[in-house]
Amino acid sequence: MLRRILSTPQFILLTVAFVLLSILFSAQKVIAQGEDPPTDLELANQYAPILYFHPAEIFRPQSVEVLVNTARLRQSRRAWFDVNVLQQVSIADLIHFQDPDYVLDAWYGDSGTSEYINYSAHRQYYEAVLHPDAGGPEIIAYAHVERDEVSTHITIQYWLFYYYNDWFNKHEGDWEMIEVILDNQAEPEWLVLSQHHGGTRRTWDTVQIEDKTHPVVYVALGSHANYFWGDESYPNGKTIGNLNVEIMDRTGDFGRVMPKIILIPDREQYHAEPGSWLDAEWIFFGGHWGELAAHSDFGGPLGPADKGLKWEKPYAWGRSQALDINVWYANRLRVTVQGLNGQSYRLRMQSNLDNIIRASESHGGTAILHRDLLPDEIILAEVETPPGVFYNVKITIPDSAHQQVTHYTYEKLSSSDDGIITFTMREATQPVVQVSGRISLVDPSDQATEPATWDAPEVIWLAGLMAAGDLLKGIVISLSAAIIPSILYIGVLYWADRYEKEPKRLLAAAFAWGAIPAILVAIFTRIFFQLPSELLGPVAIEAIQAGVFAPLIEELLKGAIIVIIARRFALEFDNLLDGIIYGAMVGFGFAMTGNIISYVGAFLFRGFAGLSNRIFIQGILYACNHAFYSAIFGAGLGYARLMQNKKQRNLIILSAFLASVFIHSGHSMILQLLVGYNVLSIFLTWLSLGVLAIAVIWSLRRQRKSLIVELESEVPEEVIAALTKPGRTYRSWRILREQGLRSWRQKRRFHQVCGELAQKKMQYRLQPDDVKLVSEIEKYRQEIRQHLE
Repeated sequence: MLRRILSTPQFILLTVAFVLLSILFSAQKVIAQGEDPPTDLELANQYAPILYFHPAEIFRPQSVEVLVNTARLRQSRRAWFDVNVLQQVSIADLIHFQDPDYVLDAWYGDSGTSEYINYSAHRQYYEAVLHPDAGGPEIIAYAHVERDEVSTHITIQYWLFYYYNDWFNKHEGDWEMIEVILDNQAEPEWLVLSQHHGGTRRTWDTVQIEDKTHPVVYVALGSHANYFWGDESYPNGKTIGNLNVEIMDRTGDFGRVMPKIILIPDREQYHAEPGSWLDAEWIFFGGHWGELAAHSDFGGPLGPADKGLKWEKPYAWGRSQALDINVWYANRLRVTVQGLNGQSYRLRMQSNLDNIIRASESHGGTAILHRDLLPDEIILAEVETPPGVFYNVKITIPDSAHQQVTHYTYEKLSSSDDGIITFTMREATQPVVQVSGRISLVDPSDQATEPATWDAPEVIWLAGLMAAGDLLKGIVISLSAAIIPSILYIGVLYWADRYEKEPKRLLAAAFAWGAIPAILVAIFTRIFFQLPSELLGPVAIEAIQAGVFAPLIEELLKGAIIVIIARRFALEFDNLLDGIIYGAMVGFGFAMTGNIISYVGAFLFRGFAGLSNRIFIQGILYACNHAFYSAIFGAGLGYARLMQNKKQRNLIILSAFLASVFIHSGHSMILQLLVGYNVLSIFLTWLSLGVLAIAVIWSLRRQRKSLIVELESEVPEEVIAALTKPGRTYRSWRILREQGLRSWRQKRRFHQVCGELAQKKMQYRLQPDDVKLVSEIEKYRQEIRQHLE
């Protein structure tokens, strides 16, 4: 019988077919084994992530050109200020700057719009110029493949660069990373996602996959941290001062994109094959990708190759990150099955309102509902195991009204013959256990309640986290640092006006006028110049970035009060020194209010560290800039008073105003565009003060000579000597000490009248047609005679 079967044509055909198939399979295997393994770029493209964004997110991952082409290169110097190295930067330049003290600083032409915390300016510029839809760089991911760290694994890193981090810790430049770990068969094993200073991981079989090999990643609004689930909220604890606060990350499912992959080398690979890597010099840049800040979390980050273990040992770093479900979703309803030790089981959830529950997932023994429970919603969690198997179940029930969750633990559960146990769950209610459809009186073996976070502020106001004493202390320091130096400068200036002091009411008016426009300019600048670029137009934007408008507007506002005083109180506005004094008064008032706004703002948003840095720069090194600018115009008005020709006077006044605007603009451009805050910029600032001091001294000497000449026939020689010889201040204090307040005030008034008489006589010689001067001269002569009698 067996021989008959073996000899049949059918059996022979089957045998031949089997042999041929075996040979073909073996040949294919041999051919396959002889094929070249996939290249790094092929692997990177095969597992490239698919990104989803929050609907409100405007930034996209792009090439580093998005920042490099907009930035200036600066250098941070210890115990000093940042200085500009390059005003315009190219990617090729970056290979030469490998130290961490270099900084790529996004720059639009002035410090106000370019400051890292000015999120509105960064958003507007990005949307108008840098967004992919506006012609900016395309959406890309930089792939770094590591094969040598562990022989049994390949690690693919996808580095994503964002122009701006618009989260709680707002800063320029943002590097994020997605990591795929492959096993020794080049099959995906883990997906690791970066989240702020760390990350989380999931096994590949629990990750959402599209197009067979592409993992789905959800990018958080503002921070660009990467998460495994969309339309979720992720509370992040941050320590600020002595407090821990929660700030939310929020994901969405908008703007699906698979970035273009660009392979990047490590630094050793680049040196080995420099011609193989186009535009990859940026990998050597060792500095910060964004402006530095007092707090490191608000400063630009270091680049990928300077991330330590994350770059050098990507496999070890990835495997050290916590599992995603052990870190997040603390406020969500979840069911976890434990203790089955490899036994097969099934865990699924359904709702009485939504049978499918699209916002849920089940993996690794845990089922999670990724949304809040709806009113009157009942969730059924069904666990199916082989009959007679014992296991534990841990259930988390949220209570959003009281911002807490309760954990229920059920131990040694065992199903009946059908192997199914069902848990009926409502918000803020203990689960009901059903075995084979019948309610079982099973109480949890353990029950614990703890707080959970549902919501948190988008922006943290640092002052709101401080103790009342620290808040008061910071505000007092801010006000004191702005007001006290202004008073000291005013005192020095008033003392320098030795021979003919200006009326206090006019000095106060000039100072107050300077203080009020400072507020107006600040409001005007923030409201108008930070409007969307499409409302202002490209020409206006370029003019603003060139720093043209701010000096012009500020000097017009400050100069207005000097013109008013010079015209309405012409008899008091005598000479160049008077113009310098009134101009400086306006400038000190302007600077004081501006400093108050700046100091208080720095403290409220950056704490004491930000405040001290701002005080040192604005209040000490550059404290007298505004006084100097407006003093130039005031000096021009005062000098014009000495001119008899009207055209000459007008020309001098116009020239002085243009000089104040030009020097203000030039000084700002030197400070901000060319050399930054360094020895040269500080030298220029104090050189300006030196010029102002020289002008004051020259004017005082001129006044002294005028006193000697004009008073020669009016008062005794000893009076002229008392007015003009050194030691006048000492003699004044001796009179106060020895003769009392009344005698001191009489002597001061007498000296003031002598000075006024000398000035009016000099003005009368220059302007003999001014009849007011005649009456003024006679008035002062009469008062002097009364005093001498």
